[in-house]
Amino acid sequence: MAEVKIPGAIPQKDGSYAVSVEFPQLTMAKEVLLVLAELAGEGLVVHPTTAQKVMVLGIEPEKVSQVIERLESAGAQLRKAATSFQPRTCVGAPFCKLALKETFPLAQRIYESFKGHPVPHKFKVAVSGCPACCSWANNIDLGFVAVRNGYKVYLGGKGGYKPRPGLLLGLVEGEDEALGVMDAVLKFFNEHGRPKRRFAWVVEKMGLEPLMATLKETVREG
Repeated sequence: MAEVKIPGAIPQKDGSYAVSVEFPQLTMAKEVLLVLAELAGEGLVVHPTTAQKVMVLGIEPEKVSQVIERLESAGAQLRKAATSFQPRTCVGAPFCKLALKETFPLAQRIYESFKGHPVPHKFKVAVSGCPACCSWANNIDLGFVAVRNGYKVYLGGKGGYKPRPGLLLGLVEGEDEALGVMDAVLKFFNEHGRPKRRFAWVVEKMGLEPLMATLKETVREG
């Protein structure tokens, strides 16, 4: 059987399909949860991923359009583009007693501002409400870690077979400056990156100095 060509339908090795539900602020609406519960009751696998999304697995080809329609009718945001940046985030203030800042507003702005932005290879973003970094913002391609006077910015971290911590780029004052940093970093990655190479490869190859030169008015030592 030929593969189904529907935006949001992800072909799987066994011939079934999956869909990936995104949660920019890592909060789930009641309506979406109800549909996910119904799908689980119908025998589909509902899998929370390590990227803080939810994948619905085991969808038969002839039913994938119906599943997508049911989820979107409930208000779900489905991953349909290869370049979608849903930040990993902790709950932040006011929920966590350790948090210094809210995390949801910055995560939502990142998600909305950079959807569809091209990159040569996968690029992960995270926001943490304090230096405890429950969302691993200090070990990811680009992480924003809340401190009392802004956000510390970490670059070039990754997991995988050869994990490496992120490097501290410096400090930005607020959300607008954080978005400016991400815009500059993505442009830098497009200019100097390579397919199948994480941003860590660019940082290792070039260091932080060329990027810092473009951000000297935005990022300060911290």
